[in-house]
Amino acid sequence: MTIVFVEANSTGTTSTALRLAARNGYDTVFVTADRGFYARLPDNPLRVASATVTANTYDPLSVLRAIRHLDVEAVVSFDDYHLPIAAICARELRLPHAGLGGLLATRFKDVMRERTAGCAGAVDFHIIKPGTPPGTRLPYPVVVKPVDESGSVAVRRCDTDAELGDAVARFGDHVVNARGYRPDRSLLVERYAAGDEYSCELVWNPEAANWTMCGITRKLLGPEPHFVEVGHIFPAPLDHAVTDEVARRVATWLAAVELRCGAVHIEFRLTEAGPWLIEINPRLPGGHITELVRLCTGIDMVAAYLSFHLRDRGARLGVPRCAPQAATAATRHLLTSEVTRRGALTALRTATLPTLRRFEVVDMDPDRVSEVDVSNYDRPGYLLLADDDPDAVFADLTTADAALQPLARHLSTGSAR
Repeated sequence: MTIVFVEANSTGTTSTALRLAARNGYDTVFVTADRGFYARLPDNPLRVASATVTANTYDPLSVLRAIRHLDVEAVVSFDDYHLPIAAICARELRLPHAGLGGLLATRFKDVMRERTAGCAGAVDFHIIKPGTPPGTRLPYPVVVKPVDESGSVAVRRCDTDAELGDAVARFGDHVVNARGYRPDRSLLVERYAAGDEYSCELVWNPEAANWTMCGITRKLLGPEPHFVEVGHIFPAPLDHAVTDEVARRVATWLAAVELRCGAVHIEFRLTEAGPWLIEINPRLPGGHITELVRLCTGIDMVAAYLSFHLRDRGARLGVPRCAPQAATAATRHLLTSEVTRRGALTALRTATLPTLRRFEVVDMDPDRVSEVDVSNYDRPGYLLLADDDPDAVFADLTTADAALQPLARHLSTGSAR
């Protein structure tokens, strides 16, 4: 019995799933086009999989050829770029998979905006097509982003025509990304939503044919004009009225895109007008958020995701829910600009962090100094913190931030809005 994993996300969820599948008696085959990409990640899936095979993972026929002799029970992916490829392969093998219509409506951000345009919390937008002038009809500030990129790649806040023109020009040079993907040349321009950023984590319940909300995560962002995720706090410190309003809007957004799959990670901002939709991602959250959810609620989102793909194959995983181990958990990502500063890692390693559960960082060239982190790929390590006392977790986040020499924008953890 084999579970095939098509590529991996960059923050460890795939490695967690590989270990879980192995513990439940499955062989795990990892399919990749670029083994070298994973060598620079703190959680390298190549070290965990039973076997690794090479194929063109942007071509479903290439993947199917590579796995044709295996007794495949499920084909899954945790990586944005390869979700549709895994679904196509699973469909051809008559295995459970996410609906391609829902993937289309969420994988492509312009389609998502079109489908949710009539919902509460929708954001005004327009598209800049290739070869058209880089203008906007929206009032500044605006956010410009590719329609099918991930990890905050090429996402930027623009406050003037000149900044928007520069962002469009820079994207013109962004032909192939770090994953070997060639993004669509269209750019989405959105009205800027002022407010703290959060995400809602959900898993699909096939028996009830409905979504189960696992909780809401507070995001810590680096300085604008970029939107690098520096950390996450779970559960977000929100009152019940706000949580209920988020749940209502999330339900309308998901109904609009007709998404029915294993998991969904919805990003939004809390504004004066309530929750505003940023993105719908038809997958598990990255950034080790699944671990934060498990620690604080006992819900194993990774197991739920695998069970969705194994539900017609005599799955032995189920969706276990154990006793919570902490009241609050957080991740603090280490940025390239931080770990390449001389003495920063030494200061962090010697800092007293009572709530620390895990500390991972890959080796970095100290001479490769980065002044600006522009995407979530500029994160060579992380801390995982958890405790029954939320204030203790917040205190350790502050200590870690101080040891790394704080970012230009202070990362506030005490405010819910």
